[in-house]
Amino acid sequence: RRTHGPQAGVMAARACYIAGCPATSNVLAGQRLGIPIAGTQAHSWIMAFHTEEEAFRKYEQAFPGPATLLIDTYDTIHGAKTAARVSAALKAVRIDSGDIAPLSRRVRRVLDAAGLSQTRIIASGDLNEWRIADLLRRGAPLDAFGVGTEMVLSRDEPSLGLIYKLAEIEENGVWRAVAKNSPGKATLPGLKQVWRQQGKGGQYLRDHLSLGAETLPGQPMLAQVMAAGKIITPQPTL
Repeated sequence: RRTHGPQAGVMAARACYIAGCPATSNVLAGQRLGIPIAGTQAHSWIMAFHTEEEAFRKYEQAFPGPATLLIDTYDTIHGAKTAARVSAALKAVRIDSGDIAPLSRRVRRVLDAAGLSQTRIIASGDLNEWRIADLLRRGAPLDAFGVGTEMVLSRDEPSLGLIYKLAEIEENGVWRAVAKNSPGKATLPGLKQVWRQQGKGGQYLRDHLSLGAETLPGQPMLAQVMAAGKIITPQPTL
């Protein structure tokens, strides 16, 4: 999602596979090029359900077979215990945030205590060769690594660290706010709006963040641009 366009993502997956990566999370690259695909659910999947356990169970129903579950959306250790309770044939768990080295050791103990010594631990989250080497040097019991941004883009030509997170979900006509609580990646729940205030000369003075139902001084900056997969807002010209 951080490459320079969808086709760049496919070509990056191709290059990484040639260079030795065993699989890609880019399903289109798998379909077009025959590269093995691998991955887990997104944090938005976890947040779309009322409980983490429900999200895990629904995922296993949707994708039967050995599952890899994402355990760091709210609390990594609690997530590991929930995953161990939900799945007796758990293939792997993924940690995507926090201090991964000590967290992985605690997760390993949780899995082993549940009789899941065969379950692998996968790390991800802005990893590169230096961070991976440091994790291994610190004795982190990690079995695999998911590397994205720093594999397909050059950090010295910076990428935009933009992440999509679910903020609100509609259920039977009622909107429910959701949030992610993992360390360093916590989000604020609920639909948002940004209000931009300008001075008399047209210069920008400040932006204020509000909930979607609030009204503040200034011009609202956020508007819906797509509905049901169709663009509904005219695009600006070059």
